[in-house]
Amino acid sequence: MNLRNRSRDNGSTKRHFAWLAVGLLLFVVPACSLGKKSTNVSTNRSASEDSAPSDATSTGAIKELHMAKDDGNGNPGDETSAFSPGDRTIHCVAKLAEAKAGTKMKFSWFIVDADGAKNEKIKDIDYTTRALENIVHGHLTLPQNWPSGKY
Repeated sequence: MNLRNRSRDNGSTKRHFAWLAVGLLLFVVPACSLGKKSTNVSTNRSASEDSAPSDATSTGAIKELHMAKDDGNGNPGDETSAFSPGDRTIHCVAKLAEAKAGTKMKFSWFIVDADGAKNEKIKDIDYTTRALENIVHGHLTLPQNWPSGKY
């Protein structure tokens, strides 16, 4: 991922970075069983995971959704609603109401208003849940500090 580096230094004092507000749009698309066997099945899944059919009426309901700072090991840490520019990895954690294999999720990350950019999509992250997986997280990392603004 490459965000534009738009450094604006007019020679005055160092720019103060405000806390970042993070906006995340999360789509959960219900899993759908079409009565066909998939030929694209990971070989590391157990037979019980593959034999459980998806329910076409699944709602994919989200029980809880929150943002989190990185714990230093690439995993979600403390829950938060604001980030500093130096928080280079940000997480979104979704707890699902039901743990159904095949629930399709999409984490869509946007710049709402930051450093001259408005309403621009940064990245989509697609994920399909496995059996008994009811907590899913997506994360976004920038190798330098985030530009000040709303995301």
